Amino acid sequence: MSRRRQLVRCAAVLSVLIGGIGTGLAHAATGTALYVDDDAAGCSDTGPGSPAEPFCQIQPAADSAGPGDTVNVARNKTPYAPVNIGSAGAADAPVTFVAAPGDNAAATAAVVLTKTSTPAMTFSGAQYVDVSGFNLSSSGTSTLVFSQSQNISYDTGGVTTAQAATGSGGTIVVDGSSSGIALTRLHIAPESGGLSFASAAGAQDITLADDLMSLGGGISATGTTGIRLAGDTIVTACGNGISLTDGSSGSVENTVVRPDTSASCPVTGTPAEITVDASSAPQVTADYNAVNPSSAGTDYEWAGTAYGTSQAFRTGTGQGAHDLDQTDATLSTDGTPLIDSADADALGELATDLHGAQRVDDPLVADTGTGAGDYDRGATEVQDPLHLGLASGVAGSAYVGVPVTFTPGFVNPWSDSLDGYRYTFAFGDGTTVTSVTGPATHTYTQPTTDVTIYATVTVYRPDGTEMGTETSLSFSVRPLPPLTGSLDCRSASVRTAPSLPDTTGCGLTASGFSGYPITSDRITFGDGSAAVSATGSKSWVRHTYAAAGTYTVTQQLTDSGGRTFTDTTPTTVGPSYVATDPRRILDTRKGTGAAERQVGPGGVVRLKVLGVGGVPSSGVTAVTLNVTDTHATASSYVTVYPYGTSRPTASDLDFTAGRTNPNLVTVRVGAGGYVDLYNAHGHVDLIADTQGYFTTRSDTSDDHVSPMSNLAPVTPTRVLDTRYGTGAAEGEVAPGSTTTVTLPKNGQGSGTVGAVLNVTVTGGSGSGVVTVYCGSRPGTSNLNYRVGQTVSNLVVTKVCTGGKIKLYNSGAHVHLIADLQGLYTNAVDGTSPWGSPFVPANPTRFLDTRNGTGAPAGRLGANSTLTVKVAGVHGVPADATAVLVNLTGVAPTTATHLTAYGAGRLPNVSNVNLSAGETRPVLAVIPIDAEGSIHVRNANGSLNIVADLEGYIG
Repeated sequence: MSRRRQLVRCAAVLSVLIGGIGTGLAHAATGTALYVDDDAAGCSDTGPGSPAEPFCQIQPAADSAGPGDTVNVARNKTPYAPVNIGSAGAADAPVTFVAAPGDNAAATAAVVLTKTSTPAMTFSGAQYVDVSGFNLSSSGTSTLVFSQSQNISYDTGGVTTAQAATGSGGTIVVDGSSSGIALTRLHIAPESGGLSFASAAGAQDITLADDLMSLGGGISATGTTGIRLAGDTIVTACGNGISLTDGSSGSVENTVVRPDTSASCPVTGTPAEITVDASSAPQVTADYNAVNPSSAGTDYEWAGTAYGTSQAFRTGTGQGAHDLDQTDATLSTDGTPLIDSADADALGELATDLHGAQRVDDPLVADTGTGAGDYDRGATEVQDPLHLGLASGVAGSAYVGVPVTFTPGFVNPWSDSLDGYRYTFAFGDGTTVTSVTGPATHTYTQPTTDVTIYATVTVYRPDGTEMGTETSLSFSVRPLPPLTGSLDCRSASVRTAPSLPDTTGCGLTASGFSGYPITSDRITFGDGSAAVSATGSKSWVRHTYAAAGTYTVTQQLTDSGGRTFTDTTPTTVGPSYVATDPRRILDTRKGTGAAERQVGPGGVVRLKVLGVGGVPSSGVTAVTLNVTDTHATASSYVTVYPYGTSRPTASDLDFTAGRTNPNLVTVRVGAGGYVDLYNAHGHVDLIADTQGYFTTRSDTSDDHVSPMSNLAPVTPTRVLDTRYGTGAAEGEVAPGSTTTVTLPKNGQGSGTVGAVLNVTVTGGSGSGVVTVYCGSRPGTSNLNYRVGQTVSNLVVTKVCTGGKIKLYNSGAHVHLIADLQGLYTNAVDGTSPWGSPFVPANPTRFLDTRNGTGAPAGRLGANSTLTVKVAGVHGVPADATAVLVNLTGVAPTTATHLTAYGAGRLPNVSNVNLSAGETRPVLAVIPIDAEGSIHVRNANGSLNIVADLEGYIG
């Protein structure tokens, strides 16, 4: 919100008006009360304007009103149309327009008129009319216009021109044929930057008193006789607060003119705040004003001479004997010279200020004004600030047997004497006491359980009249509580977003007995870093770790009674995942990323992964690659591992001669930004496509990457099966076709940026590849198949708006199957699940039924399930939610598939699809059940199972 609009709101002037004229009606009888209510069910603009059948708009009431009539306009939420008032009252029987109760309690004393480009209210040929309680606004250059009108008063309200208005017209305009115009207690806001008020040559007898003008220019009177400015506050954009020219006459007293400090004014040429030209100076008096121009402006220009100070003005003109300059124009109780320094007898000055408040004497300021001596300069009178505050005593809870002292609260900057005041305390438990000194002490004897109470203090003045009743904050009376706290580093409400990798957020609470204040609340993060201190009953701390992993966070409380309390909780942090558009960074067939030749037995390809394929050159801890073997001359396996580390015994890709097999691999980045790919036997071509990376940096500037995210494992769910019409039409997909899949509801939120799916092809009529993607199709593949083969691979893909992904089939007619295993998310949107950090691990073989690792040695039979403990072992914490596993089926006796899952019933999905005698791995995200185990189910025949841990999800 701009400062200009803030000023409007602070002054409570947010009202609107515009033009339009109603039809004439028969004249009402003298002294008639007319009613206007645009929300009344029975309103009618044809009359009679009675309480039962009011006018809908103000115009017909104005046309109908005569001397002595009062038009009562309801304050409603719906605004009124603009009005042209030509009513003629009499000196002893004016026509009166007043605000009346309506359906808008918030409007208090204001009637609101609708904003258009024409004036909101026009007086045309009107006489003896009084208006009070109206807020007017226009999007044009003028809002309130007086034309050929006499003896009009407009009191208590607001007049605004909209910020979009252009031109230099005044917000309030008086023509040269009008006289006897009184504008009092108004908020005038020319948001257009134009003048607040302008009168034309010939205008007479004009009064502006106790008005606040802000957001634009000030007052301009041209050839105006008898203009009286008294007690106004004028906040100008760049000078020109008051301009009296062309033979104008009148007085300027008790007025504050100061600049809008948010306005930018030229260094030279800024008009003076008060300008009176040579033809007007002899007929104008100025005194008791406070003038504070901008740094580029000046105080006065009088009869063509500029005066930069009030002293120079007095010396040069004999005017302004009591003027002030360069003062703080904000009225306060700090001794500002505006207080009690005005001329109470100034022409046009009112007995009450802008807000209707009476004039009062500030005892902290010496009276330097005239008359009563307690008038303040400007539109606002400082009032006695003495009032009741909040009784103090209990913060939160009282405790049985512990005395509590309650003290009356006063706001009393004028230091009014409180001698003779009397206080009656009610403590909320049925007991009362009267005090003449103020504070009272009480001891509660019974707890209030779940009921809250509060103490009250009724204050009586020395004359016995009641000043009012104040209350304490509500509280309960409890048994003396123990020292307790809580530590939460896991719920979504306290955890940090994926944009802060390796960082934990923890919510803390601390409570005890208020009589034993907590003296220490120390938090340690389990990584050897220095402890931090928390304060308050609730707080939140954040800590960034040097490495991914699961840590124990500890909170230790100590209070002044020597009591201690300790709480611990685990927290898991790790890098954040960024999905990239798939890009090929290795192809030994073409010399991409390595020499153009096959990898021989025992051969190693050293592959650069940082700074290539959409992966940044730094801040990356691991990369996700789709690795494919092709043209193998012998059965073999490939192990992918960080360069500069020992090759693990685990394998990532197992294959036989002559076949093409892909597998998704997540591998930590080694020295220099390289990873190694080791081939065990024979010769083979290797291909690698980037899918994404894990980063410890909090931002990425690559336009082709999705926002940083964490992984949320889900119950394995089949989202596509063209054999049965699941997620797409039933039937084989054609060569060169694209199938669009919509993920379940939890994958459709704006916070979902990626998905993890196990994609399977089966029954192909020929060979081909499948590419899974979002947006533009990349020139890479995720899955290779040959005629009649059933084969699967884990895929990580970006997710498009609405949870949509695409599967492109290149080569033959084939069935497609996709099982959702997890979602990468970066925000809580009410639909997307909250993800958890992934912690990469050194590949570790935790299951091999060939030699009894992790389970009894022996092949797993048909329809048999193997349960393997993973949480709490192999470096996986006990509270991990899922593991990333390279799952391998070895030499089944018949075609089969493996399903890996966590808690609950066997899902209708598959992870590894195998033909008889085949050995094949697939990367899988496997949820962990409540016992810390995963389950692997074999469908047909018997086979051995091997599983290598690649990491876990916290």
